[in-house]
Amino acid sequence: MKSGLLPFLLLVAGIPFPSSADEFNPRQVVKAFPAITDPRIVTVGEAGRFVEGNELVLGVVIGEQARAYPINMLTNPTREIINDRLGGSAIAATW
Repeated sequence: MKSGLLPFLLLVAGIPFPSSADEFNPRQVVKAFPAITDPRIVTVGEAGRFVEGNELVLGVVIGEQARAYPINMLTNPTREIINDRLGGSAIAATW
């Protein structure tokens, strides 16, 4: 082992992650949902129709551009990840 590197074990649902690529044999547990790639963007003034004042949001700021993704909209069974563009960069919002 190289100096400064510590061994680790990643557990996913109680299953140890394989230590080498040869051992990796993924299986699909649930059917994947289609990606959201063109989210509807609204202004802060319009957001009051969709988001309560005390509702949690996932906020992202890149440069001088900002976006907020309501947590309640990300926890819907068909909305796990939103693929978006902000500040000229591709981003993925997830909760």
